[in-house]
Amino acid sequence: MKFLAEVLFWLGLISIPLSWVMWYFGARVEIARHVLADIADPALKAALKEAHAERWGLFIGLWPVTLFVLSYLIEQRVLG
Repeated sequence: MKFLAEVLFWLGLISIPLSWVMWYFGARVEIARHVLADIADPALKAALKEAHAERWGLFIGLWPVTLFVLSYLIEQRVLG
């Protein structure tokens, strides 16, 4: 259980820069390619890509808090 707490802690720590990377490069990563392919207007497509990247950054940005809390709770359970 102590190992799991450490893994969760390090995953939480790693997910902080991952959130920044997804926010910065997320507009270039075409995760929603099937949706964006049907849009003809380039300005609308660019705005939607940027909004999608922002949402991915926020989604991944929630991971550290969750993983840190889980790590803390498991560590407290191990310590008794």
